[in-house]
Amino acid sequence: MSNKISKERKSIYYVGLGLIVLGVILFLSSFITVAIDMNSSFGGPPTFFLRAVVGMICIIIGNVLVSIGAKGVAGSGLILDPEKAREDLQPFNAAKGKMINDVIENIDVVKNIKGENAERETKEIIKIKCRQCGALNDEDAKFCKSCGKTI
Repeated sequence: MSNKISKERKSIYYVGLGLIVLGVILFLSSFITVAIDMNSSFGGPPTFFLRAVVGMICIIIGNVLVSIGAKGVAGSGLILDPEKAREDLQPFNAAKGKMINDVIENIDVVKNIKGENAERETKEIIKIKCRQCGALNDEDAKFCKSCGKTI
């Protein structure tokens, strides 16, 4: 499995960021327009209100696209498929210091012994957190594998 984020996901991420910036500019420009036009009459339809609404819509869509670009479709929660979510989140986890992978790996371990068609074996792993440094250690450990203090 590759730890690289695909070009499509990077493109979606950057399009989302662009929409967020555009939305913020449109939203804030409506307030600037109102401040400038305070002395003039509001004879026509209020275009500043429409810009604010379009700006908010751009911000919301941009945030969704940024989430999909960073975490993938399943990783962002739009598709409920745990296996696909793990695959989508792999490069995101590597960038975040593998914190999410540590949690996922310590909840349950599914190992495929003889390839794709073999039965899967589920094994429960219990870890103990060190009081000094917070590292996860095996349940039978006497000393922390990270800092060496007594558990």
